[in-house]
Amino acid sequence: MSILKTCCDQLQQHNLTIAFVESASSGYLCSQFSIYKNSGADILLGGLVSYDPSVKREILKIDNEIITAFTAESAEVTEAMATHGHQLFKHADFVVACTGLLKPGGSATLEKPEGTFYISISFRGQTSNYHYFIEGTPLERLNILTAHVASNILNLIQQ
Repeated sequence: MSILKTCCDQLQQHNLTIAFVESASSGYLCSQFSIYKNSGADILLGGLVSYDPSVKREILKIDNEIITAFTAESAEVTEAMATHGHQLFKHADFVVACTGLLKPGGSATLEKPEGTFYISISFRGQTSNYHYFIEGTPLERLNILTAHVASNILNLIQQ
């Protein structure tokens, strides 16, 4: 059984809902959590793709100073996305935010190379932050990232 299916089953068994605010993953995480039996109806509330910084500013209401100071692909912006995402998805138990560098471009540096991802998961008034470096093709990176997110959620449910 995949970790994603296990995670979806646990969310359903605990009557927990989830929503996503994604940038680098462009809705991939949300789509993966929707593919298991009943998950769309029972756990998944929805998602927002905030690929462009204007969406982060205008819809999520993230202060432009944070984006300018840290870049749109940063731990600080990701945490703000999770926090502000709860204002959009008020009924979600979990709000998962993701930024990063899936492909060449963006704010890549030697310290933050392509393959860097930031995840923030808001749950029960707490935000947990994760930082990953994932190698491979963009699709391989997304699949590994999905497994990391599912594992992180499982750990939070079990705490």
